[in-house]
Amino acid sequence: MAALYGGVADNAGLFSNALDLVKLYQMNLQNGVYGERRVFLPETVKHFSKNYTEKSHRGLGWDKPDTDSESSTIASSSSLNTYGHTGFTGTCVWIDPDRELIFIFLSNRVYPSSANSKITTMKIRKRLHEAVIAAVD
Repeated sequence: MAALYGGVADNAGLFSNALDLVKLYQMNLQNGVYGERRVFLPETVKHFSKNYTEKSHRGLGWDKPDTDSESSTIASSSSLNTYGHTGFTGTCVWIDPDRELIFIFLSNRVYPSSANSKITTMKIRKRLHEAVIAAVD
């Protein structure tokens, strides 16, 4: 799609693998530093991982725990400092700075059809996240 727009396009899709993603999220966990190289200022990481309103669980750059929602994809035992993202395909990431934990779940919920809702109805992401936190704690 980006090629059709001259090489740059905003896009909902993120195509990567767990190794590349963990580097990105580790950089956030380390306040903008990865491999001894500063990518973001610590204030930038804090700014985008903060919730600025009680009307939504969404921050400027990341989602925050939605503790009031039955459909939440985050473990109920997550710290309030946790931030992350869920994607249309079911993929999600949660970064818990209090535990120094990065949770990445790569999936393709829309295969074989976008009507496939098992990841959501079975609360797979939340259950896996809770199991990981229990193992860490």
